[in-house]
Amino acid sequence: MRRGGVLILLIGLILIVGAIALFLFLQPGASGGLLGGGAVPTSALATEVPEVDVVRARVDIPANSVISDSITLLEVIRVPQTEFDPEQNLSSVSEVEGQLVTRSFRANEVIVKSALTEPGLSQQIPTAEPDRARDKAYPFIVNNLSGVADQIKPGDFVDVVATFIVVRRQSYPLGAQVEAQAGAPAPLTQRELTDQTANSTKTIVQRAQVIRIVRPAVAAEGTPVDGAPADASSLPQVDESGQPIDPATGGAVAGSSVTQGVWTLLLAVNDQEVELLEFALSTDARMVLVLRGAGDSGFESTSGITLDLLVSEFGLPLPRQVPPRVLSEDEVLTPEPTRTPAPTRTP
Repeated sequence: MRRGGVLILLIGLILIVGAIALFLFLQPGASGGLLGGGAVPTSALATEVPEVDVVRARVDIPANSVISDSITLLEVIRVPQTEFDPEQNLSSVSEVEGQLVTRSFRANEVIVKSALTEPGLSQQIPTAEPDRARDKAYPFIVNNLSGVADQIKPGDFVDVVATFIVVRRQSYPLGAQVEAQAGAPAPLTQRELTDQTANSTKTIVQRAQVIRIVRPAVAAEGTPVDGAPADASSLPQVDESGQPIDPATGGAVAGSSVTQGVWTLLLAVNDQEVELLEFALSTDARMVLVLRGAGDSGFESTSGITLDLLVSEFGLPLPRQVPPRVLSEDEVLTPEPTRTPAPTRTP
């Protein structure tokens, strides 16, 4: 009995140890377990947030400034997409360039859309040049001839040439007659007063920048445009189709293909130049624009031109007076016989 009891105790101990080992083997975290299948990570790797471009101030930008030099004022940086607000932030410098900031921005501050607006005309006027007052905007009306055939664009530079009409009064002697003065006969010259007109041309404004071009609304064919001057003093005369009128015949010049139109150019000029333009308009002077080439910044000294200067300085030849032909009474009053044409010769 003693030997059989020991055997039973040994078998029970082996069963207990095997049960404990089997329990530990079947645990999920156990290495090599049937249910574990290997090490399970405790946490997954976080997803990487993509980055996007955003525009910010490179230096301090004061309020009411126009972003004209984007290289100096702006820069583009990369930020996480979660920090980018599409309603306020901008990703391209081109979206900010040329805009007016309504508030100040500190260096490294992100530019927002709510602080940007289109600049007005006053912000587009060029800054003052050295030794010269800052220019002002002045409206100048042109048409298809005085406006260089509508080839002028904003940012171009033009000169203004004016032709003035100068009136000179002339006293022309007609003859002398004897009249009694103070009881004694005295010769008295009879005179005729006439007003003669002459032209004088001069470049009155040089290198005026065109800030903006304002064109009237396009009207239906055959409908006149309200507000368009029919006979502005500074405009060459054109007919209803917009073609230049020949002063000799009063009709359109043959072969012309100038497009019809009347528009307003806003020029950047100083007060002295405004006075010259206003005086020219008040005297009904004819004014035309001359377009400058790109990069032409020089000021040309001109003498102006009149007929006497054209003769003396530029060598304009003047025709001599041709004596009138005197016709006799016989030549005028005596009829001449009708001449019979000769027969046509055949070859």
